[in-house]
Amino acid sequence: MNNLYVKNLNQIRKEDISSAGGKGTNLGEMLRAGLPVPGGFVLLTSAYQQFIKTNGLEQKISRILQELDTNSTMTLEKAASMIEEWFLAGKMPSDVILEVEEIYRSQGEPVTAVRSSATAEDLPGMSFAGQYSTFLNVQGLESLLQAIKECWTSLWNSRALSYRMKQRVSNDGLAHGVVVQHLIPSEKSGILFTANPVNGRRDQMLLNSSWGLGEAIVGGEVTPDQWVVQKSDGSFVEATTAVKEVMTVRREHGIELVPVPDDLKETVTLNKEEVDILRQLCLKAEAYFGSPQDLEWAYADGTFYLVQSRPITSLFHQPEAKPGREGLRVFMNMNLYSQAMKEPFTPMGVQVIEDMVRDIIRRLGKKDPKDPNTLWFIQNLGGRLFIDMTEIFRNPKSWRKFHNNPADKDPVTSLALLQLLERERVEITSRRGVNYLKILNRRTLVYGWSAMKKFKVGKKSADAGREAAIDFGKSMVNDLRSQADKLQSLEERILFIETSAADLFLKGFEVVFFVSASSTYLEKAKKLMESCMTDLSDLQLVEKAVPHSVTTEMGMDILKMARDLDAQGRRADLDSPELADFLKTYGHRNSIELDVGIPTWKEEPAYVMNLINTYIDSQTYDDGIQRFEKARTEAEAALRRIRKAMEQAGETKKAQKVYRLLTDYRAMFGVRELPKFYLRHGLAIYRKVIMDIGQELVKNRRLQNTEDVFFITFPDIRSHKDLKELAAKNREDYNLEMNRMAPRVLTSTGESIHAPVMKAGENALMGIPVSPGMTEGRVRVLYHPEEGQSLQVGDILVTTGTNPSWTPLFMKLGGLIMETGGPISHGSVVAREYGLPAVAGVVNATRQLKDGQRVRINGETGSVELLDG
Repeated sequence: MNNLYVKNLNQIRKEDISSAGGKGTNLGEMLRAGLPVPGGFVLLTSAYQQFIKTNGLEQKISRILQELDTNSTMTLEKAASMIEEWFLAGKMPSDVILEVEEIYRSQGEPVTAVRSSATAEDLPGMSFAGQYSTFLNVQGLESLLQAIKECWTSLWNSRALSYRMKQRVSNDGLAHGVVVQHLIPSEKSGILFTANPVNGRRDQMLLNSSWGLGEAIVGGEVTPDQWVVQKSDGSFVEATTAVKEVMTVRREHGIELVPVPDDLKETVTLNKEEVDILRQLCLKAEAYFGSPQDLEWAYADGTFYLVQSRPITSLFHQPEAKPGREGLRVFMNMNLYSQAMKEPFTPMGVQVIEDMVRDIIRRLGKKDPKDPNTLWFIQNLGGRLFIDMTEIFRNPKSWRKFHNNPADKDPVTSLALLQLLERERVEITSRRGVNYLKILNRRTLVYGWSAMKKFKVGKKSADAGREAAIDFGKSMVNDLRSQADKLQSLEERILFIETSAADLFLKGFEVVFFVSASSTYLEKAKKLMESCMTDLSDLQLVEKAVPHSVTTEMGMDILKMARDLDAQGRRADLDSPELADFLKTYGHRNSIELDVGIPTWKEEPAYVMNLINTYIDSQTYDDGIQRFEKARTEAEAALRRIRKAMEQAGETKKAQKVYRLLTDYRAMFGVRELPKFYLRHGLAIYRKVIMDIGQELVKNRRLQNTEDVFFITFPDIRSHKDLKELAAKNREDYNLEMNRMAPRVLTSTGESIHAPVMKAGENALMGIPVSPGMTEGRVRVLYHPEEGQSLQVGDILVTTGTNPSWTPLFMKLGGLIMETGGPISHGSVVAREYGLPAVAGVVNATRQLKDGQRVRINGETGSVELLDG
């Protein structure tokens, strides 16, 4: 007889995921792979659906979720509580009971572990760890049926609802399988990650172990023994024996947390041979599933068992190995380093940047831009562009550019990079690096000669240089717009972007050549002043409120618009003529400037409108205007004081030279904002061209919506395929990546470096780094999640430890500090997925840290720095 609602674990295959859920499917596949997995069965999603139908819950749940979206009085907790009442009061269908009883008795009515196995768990970037319920030491049919019902209920608890909202996972069509597995009476248990989840290294494993059942470790109740193991040979990178205070044990009914016997508290739970057995078992699981795994294990009567496996979803992407690029490779996140851009690019945004690089190579380099290996040094990882810097760093002299460089765009990245290079000096410098003379062609010299000619214009006359820069940029934009207006076919539009992208970048960059002489003027003036002055403080004032900065002028225009509207008793709205005038000049800008996939302010002006109204409401527009005017006046007065002081010191000629250097500096330095301003103009033109492509694809029924064109690429378009499904999938992936925190530096091993290592000073506590990143915030000490009403957005939660009931509070947090737990406890897993810096194992943190105290936490070093005592 074919069962409708249950299936033996050893019969489950990956094709059954929609009916068995993620956990059940993985266990079935592990049995198929010959791994030591306890037997059992899965209650299929069809049983859940039958329960929902029998008790009429579908419409009731749908209605309450709709209220949650529209009714401010309906909280997550209230909605979850109402759904829980409906489930627990619901009647189990008789045909479901019959099948459960039959398979349970056929397996000898074992003591079981009952675990949720949802269809919406362990998705890319989301583990759903700890969101659903697990019940251990379940005995007898009646208890089993109750545990099944409570597992179903947990699909709708507040932490699961909160997590799905945070990760933008739909509540529609959800279903819940339940794994009923023979319980191993564990003498010791733990978790093994086949890649290091703290630093991302794929060549390391992270193993935790403690006494008793695994619930104490998973729930963060105990600080376990921990090993970092080299995956290739099993050698120990780190080994830490913890003081294990508590353990989870079986009782007649259920489980209990009890003290660990004194003689076992500081006794290591695994010897080297046992660690290696686990390493080999888990390597087999990783090889079978084809990706790094998070495995729970148990040990009883001399045998190791694997009781659960899921993909490690918090790892950042590992760079792809390229032919001829062996050994350790070092990558820099250019989104963060050059643009302070934490968001991913859209697929079309990446396409345009890569086309720009290819076209530059065509113009200035010797490689074939059509060769797929030409862009070996760029990798698109989760929408972030990582640049392989390894060949440049082969020569340690190149490292100097990252030492205390005042022009450094991100000193934190530079420090992290330098620390990595020093650590891996032997490996990095063991081979010869790039020879630039071999990769550049003669046109590079022509470009350089053109730059020198422009440089001389500004050096001769600051005003002439500034005006030439503006004229050059306007001409470039007008020429690009003229070309775009003539485009007719889809292929013409694609070729236009592919072949003009280099001009947009190179000519945009040429704008700054006209004023680049000013880059040395401050330093030259300083040296001349030092010969006859001791007080150089006025030099700092000269740098403030420089004129002719398009960015500053934009900000001032917004403030003045707010002032003028308020004087008339008006607010900005989408039909305001003042807003329309502003958008004529600045409407091509957007929130992520290098991504053509992001709408411009002209398309979506609400951001600017709301900003203007915020200034009106707060009455702060005059403060901003006056502050700038004051800084400008002070800068001009400082110029006069410097000249007068030097003249009084008898250095009239030097005074004249310094005055000329500083006035020219102020006349030209603001123009440095123009290249990106004109680059944005060009990207806005590209965006319109790409939108035209999107309209044609919609017309040809290859796309659903015009904007979907930003979630495909030019090769996709040229394939002539229907692109609706691809665009939808890419959009979904993009939304997932928006929630992911990308590292500043990445290596070929997968090591993800989010911040440099900084030793804690005297005013610091130390713990175990469990979730990367660095943040500052106000301490809020809580002992129970019910106290969470006092949390403010950005607070640092300090607590003894967290379990899944804390999850809804994580949406407010800036960071997390726990007294217990390790990298695999619930709080650590969720913190990594929410991008929250977190530190565990901080002894007496709830007593040493006080409410309102400001701290800086580093989730990679484990330091908690006290900022105000």
